[in-house]
Amino acid sequence: MTANSSLRIAHRSRGLSTWAVASALALCLALGLAASTEAKKPKDPEELFNPLLGVQWSHWLVGPIAEMADEKEIDAFLRLTTDEEAVAFAESFWAKRNADTAVFQKTPEDLFKLRTEEADKRFSEGTFPGSRTDRGTTLILYGEPTEITFESPKKVGYPPLEVWEYSKSAEKGLDGKKPKRRYRFVEIKGSTVLYTGQPLRADPRARLKHRN
Repeated sequence: MTANSSLRIAHRSRGLSTWAVASALALCLALGLAASTEAKKPKDPEELFNPLLGVQWSHWLVGPIAEMADEKEIDAFLRLTTDEEAVAFAESFWAKRNADTAVFQKTPEDLFKLRTEEADKRFSEGTFPGSRTDRGTTLILYGEPTEITFESPKKVGYPPLEVWEYSKSAEKGLDGKKPKRRYRFVEIKGSTVLYTGQPLRADPRARLKHRN
């Protein structure tokens, strides 16, 4: 075999090796992207319920907490098995969010407690606490809207829409996001839920699905 032939073979081998590495990297990136796309924070109360905890803690994630928590925190909470663990988890959860609060300002935990009390007074429906309804969740996360109005139904027999307006200059909420300019709520079968444009015969149990 000549020296030139050896060089050509070596060059092709290096080219094949580089192509194989690039292909493997592309595959890993694609798989990683697919995994990140599939990994979504659960929203439904059934997905956020921890049956291993007592009544006080089993539904702790349902409502605004689920909007504030990240995927790892939600997964960690759903793995808890005792109320003692839940207490420690909640203390750590709030300590992390209260850490950067300026002196003489209300902490995120303070705001959460105040708004939760208000939401329970105003939005409770039957045995369902107001703080875990869509309106309650919105109030707790972003505070009082700038204005509340009502839109007339577009079809006869349809309920009116309750519209909450937030100003363009509104500050970020407890979830770290700015509120949308407008939230619409509609009453369906005794439950007031976030209106997403779906037919109004939608199941009222499909609550707490914010689209930020």
